[in-house]
Amino acid sequence: MPDITVHRHGDRWSVAEAGAESPAKEFPTREAAEMAARQMADGGTVDVREDDPTGLEHTEPGDAGEGPGGPPDQTGGPGAPEGVRERQAGL
Repeated sequence: MPDITVHRHGDRWSVAEAGAESPAKEFPTREAAEMAARQMADGGTVDVREDDPTGLEHTEPGDAGEGPGGPPDQTGGPGAPEGVRERQAGL
């Protein structure tokens, strides 16, 4: 009888066994996650948490893709200097 935890995971809900580092499953709704957790618990306890321990709730759409230094510099495309293209030996 494993203990199961249901918690927010960004805009979805995740189901994880107690002590697991990553969720076993994710669901779009809390209700679906709770149903799956009860089946997985098989008589064990199901703990539902409203908070997101991963911190994904604090991200904004579009945050992904830019590193800490901002967007990458342009290194090719129309108008790029010819030095960008170099021959590679052996190809």
